[in-house]
Amino acid sequence: MQGQRIDVVSEKPYPVFLGAKLEELGEYLRTRLVEGTHLIIITNPTVGELYLDSLQKGLKDFRVSTIIVPQGEEEKSLDRISELTSEAIKLGADRKSVVLALGGGVIGDLAGLFASLFMRGIPYVQIPTTLLAMVDSSIGGKVAVNHPAGKNLIGDFYPPLAVWSDFSTLETLPWEEMLNGLAETVKHALIADESFLSFIEENQERVCQRDMDLYKELTARSSAVKVKLVSEDEKEQGKRMLLNYGHSFGHALEAEASYKGITHGQGVSIGMVAASYLALERGMLTIADVARTIKLLKVLGLPVEIAQKEPQKLLELMGADKKNHQGQKVLVLLKGLGQAIVVRDAQDEEIYRAWKKVIV
Repeated sequence: MQGQRIDVVSEKPYPVFLGAKLEELGEYLRTRLVEGTHLIIITNPTVGELYLDSLQKGLKDFRVSTIIVPQGEEEKSLDRISELTSEAIKLGADRKSVVLALGGGVIGDLAGLFASLFMRGIPYVQIPTTLLAMVDSSIGGKVAVNHPAGKNLIGDFYPPLAVWSDFSTLETLPWEEMLNGLAETVKHALIADESFLSFIEENQERVCQRDMDLYKELTARSSAVKVKLVSEDEKEQGKRMLLNYGHSFGHALEAEASYKGITHGQGVSIGMVAASYLALERGMLTIADVARTIKLLKVLGLPVEIAQKEPQKLLELMGADKKNHQGQKVLVLLKGLGQAIVVRDAQDEEIYRAWKKVIV
C-alpha cells in the first residue's frame, strides 16, 4: 500500500492515508471487516461518475450498494438524513453495514452523521475527493447537517474507521473547489505554523499552476496540523477550537446567503481577514501581518472583501455560532502569524467594526 499514514489519537484511534489509491481501499478493508460485509457507498452524481468504478474495483469481496445524493450544501439537512435512512432500509442495511463516504465535505458530513445515527451507529470510512475534505473536514470525526439558524448546528463527534485520500481526484477538481481547500490550508498555516505559511508564499505560483507534486506536500503538511490539534483535543474543549479561525465570520456569510452564492472557502477567506482586522484593533497583529495575509489570499484568488451586506445582520447570525457561551460571542484570533488563541470577551461593537472593514 503506497502513500503516507498519519494516525489520529482519539477514543477510537484511526489512520489517515494520504496518496492511497481508490482501488486499494478494498485490500485495507479486508484486514478490518469480514468477507461479504455490506458496504453502502454514499456519493453525488459528479463524483460517482468519475470515481465509483475505480473504488468498486477493489471491493469485490463485499456486498456493495450505492446511494446517489444530489449535489449542494443544501443537501446537508435532516430531511436528507431521513431519506438516506429509507434508502438504506430498502437496500437491506443492518447494524453490521459500513458506510463509505465518497466525495467532498458535504458528502463526508452527511454520510458521517447518517452513519452515527443509523441503528444507533454503524462504521464509516471517509474517502475525500476534494482538497477541502482531504485537509480538513474528513479528519477529526465531526459530522453534521445544517439548520436555517446556522451551519452544522445538528451533529456529532463520530470518528471514522479510516480516512482514505487519493490525490488523483484533485486532478479533476474545478479550481473553485481547490480554492475551498486552499482557504483551509492557509488557515492551518496562520494558526499553527508560520514556516508553512512561508512555504505557501514561496510556492504560490506553483499552487496556482496546480503542480500536483507540490499539492502532495501541501496536503500532507496541512493535514498534519489538523491531526495534531484533533489528537490533542478530540471534543473541541480547548486547542481544537483554534481550527475555527475565520469560521465564525465565514459561517455567518454562508447562512446569510442560505448556503448559495458563496462557497465555504470564500466565507472562510473573508472571515480570516475580518478576524485579522479585529486582532489588529486589539494590538495582537501588526498592519504588516494583516497585509501579508491579504496579499497571499488575493494571489491565490480568494476574496478578502464582500459587497452589499448588512453588518448588523451578519453580527446577529454570528449569535448562532456553536462556540458561543452564555450569550457571549467566542472568537479565534491570531496573536501573531502562526499563533492563535480563543477570545471569550469579544464585544459586538468591535465585531461590527471588523465586518465594516471587509464590506464594500
